[in-house]
Amino acid sequence: MTTFVLVHGAWHGGWAWDRVAGLLAAAGARVVTPDLAVGPDVGLGGHADEVVAAIDSTGDDVAAVHTRDGAAAIGSGGNGGAAVHSGDGVATVHSGGGAATVHRGGHGGTTVHSGGGAAVHRGGDVVLVGHSYAGMVVRQAADRRPDRVGRIVLVDGWAAGDGASLVDVAPPWFGEAVRSAARDGLVPSPGPDAFGITDPVDADLLRGRLRPHPLRAFTEPTRLTGAVDRIPGLGICCRPEQMPFAAIAEDLGYATVAIDGPHDVMLSHPERLAELLL
Repeated sequence: MTTFVLVHGAWHGGWAWDRVAGLLAAAGARVVTPDLAVGPDVGLGGHADEVVAAIDSTGDDVAAVHTRDGAAAIGSGGNGGAAVHSGDGVATVHSGGGAATVHRGGHGGTTVHSGGGAAVHRGGDVVLVGHSYAGMVVRQAADRRPDRVGRIVLVDGWAAGDGASLVDVAPPWFGEAVRSAARDGLVPSPGPDAFGITDPVDADLLRGRLRPHPLRAFTEPTRLTGAVDRIPGLGICCRPEQMPFAAIAEDLGYATVAIDGPHDVMLSHPERLAELLL
């Protein structure tokens, strides 16, 4: 079974993926939507650690999931699902059977060599999907677990080389804006229009759920060994383009595909996005 780990962008939470997650689960996939931590001392590395933990625990018969209120023991359930024994999870699993549970995600894989000696990536059943800022997160996590990850997908996603941060690769105005807006290490969320959301219902959803984002997550350099570059990738780029996301994906050697919709396309066009992920 393919496991999609859908990682939200800055100012959002795992809830941003709910519509897409339900569609992927209905197609028979397992879907994990973690909530990344928020705090003035949280950086890119800490967020990558959370995704690595998700990768490591998927596939265990019983896994310990750290929750906001402690830890929850997860046992395998029927119909490809999981049984949640306690706690409010920081990640939600959507299974093909329709159950919403708490889990973390990944399957094993290997890197093999062909007869000519060339390395061929043969990763696991995990597809890491990062929206916007989370492009940085999923690539750093995948770099640490290349044998578990079969594919990386950037949805309007940022990426940088080893030693560079998001503000290093973003337009200068972005770094200036987040630094000037930060208070006590946290950057307040912009309004729904910043994410291209104009539908009144979705705009109200964002206004009620957007949260501050750690400044350190924008300024902390990514740490990559190069292992991530062996993993196939896809860039899904929203159109009209607001940032150079297509060029970023192409520079990584990823195939790219355009999708008509705003930056928060998972809210506005979940069906089309799910089709592209599948």
